[in-house]
Amino acid sequence: MAVSTKGAGARRAPFGLPMLYWGLWLAILILWMGRFVTSFLSIYLVSDLHIDEGVVGTVVSMYGFGSIVGCLFGGALSDRFGRQPMIVVGELGAAATLLVVSALADPVALGVALFAYGAVSSLASPAIAAYIADVVPPESRQRAYTLQSWAINFGYAIGPVVANQLVRVSYALMFYVEAAVLVGVTALLAVFFHEARVHGLLAPAAGGGREACGNRAGAGAAPAEPSGPDAAAPAGASMLSNYRRVLSDVPFLAFVMLMFGYFIAYFQSTSSLPIAMTDLGMGTGEYSILLSINGGMLCLLQIPMMRLFRRMGNSRVLVCGLAVTVAGYALQIVADSWGGFALATVLWTLGELGTFPIATTTVAAMAPAQARGTYQGVYNVLQSLSIAFAPLAGGWVISHAGGRTLWVACTALLALVAFGMWATRRSRERESTRSLQEVAV
Repeated sequence: MAVSTKGAGARRAPFGLPMLYWGLWLAILILWMGRFVTSFLSIYLVSDLHIDEGVVGTVVSMYGFGSIVGCLFGGALSDRFGRQPMIVVGELGAAATLLVVSALADPVALGVALFAYGAVSSLASPAIAAYIADVVPPESRQRAYTLQSWAINFGYAIGPVVANQLVRVSYALMFYVEAAVLVGVTALLAVFFHEARVHGLLAPAAGGGREACGNRAGAGAAPAEPSGPDAAAPAGASMLSNYRRVLSDVPFLAFVMLMFGYFIAYFQSTSSLPIAMTDLGMGTGEYSILLSINGGMLCLLQIPMMRLFRRMGNSRVLVCGLAVTVAGYALQIVADSWGGFALATVLWTLGELGTFPIATTTVAAMAPAQARGTYQGVYNVLQSLSIAFAPLAGGWVISHAGGRTLWVACTALLALVAFGMWATRRSRERESTRSLQEVAV
């Protein structure tokens, strides 16, 4: 059920968010400080394994295709069996498959291993997003998802610096360190979930699930919702019925398709940007600094911007963020030095402030309580599809027409997405209102 953060619970918790949220938040922060393999994967395959650039795009895309499977089933399974099992299984499975990837050199074998890595590592993503919606009341979710994004970005700023030092010793060391972080933090997270039950933060709920306790809905609290952080879907809400609900939700489908277009362009920053910079004579050091600029700016600005974003509303923030992103990618068209790419990074980073956390908040607002994991899973499927197709598209365009043509195409695509978000804003707002009314009934 949604958790009220009023009263004693609010005094104990920073930003008025429940402790059930902060335990997961801390795990996310540490995990992303040690998650850097995917950002350096293209460079690793080209520089260390000497795989052709055209082939590298195909190999890296297999991670994205695997993520599709993980997101598709991870969200629905978390609705049925609970969020916590999917989180723990996904992170431990990611550590195991990452070690397999580090031992391979053949492109075909690497593709298969990256597919498996993408599948198991993505089981946790929709479960985490649904968990946050379960334990945080609607009026606080934008703040919760923004702080989650801050944790990810802080780790993303630190991770490349660490990875750049590790690869100076050995690329294999980069894989081993990330796997060790995954195992260690997941073990700590499992202990947190256990202690939450022991100390009464989680108590048995009707229907065999669990609900947050110590924060019962009362006067002035958010409406009670039928799921908790470790709850199975309510009786009668099957995985199939949840998928049918998603596929008949036209405003939601329009939103995720627009976000798919955004992701296709955005993920060129991890798949094609390092290759384009390498072609211009720059190396891993220059690229890692851009990643740190991106993560550092997000860390410095994300929390101060929360109040402004709340006043603006989700749709307006998304459109403005996309417009600034268009300007950043347009600048990359003419960039031919590190300074040019750095200025472009500053612009599309400012745009990113209003896209990732606000998009996840929008999905949570549109999703009915009994299908939160499924909605987040479908949204993450489209994100995974973009991770799969972005390297394919970017690698092909760079090898046949050059980096400048790629940035022209990305700029045009982002402009279309921004217009689409503006044109469909009313339908998203109506859908969010309907979901809140369903909870209140």
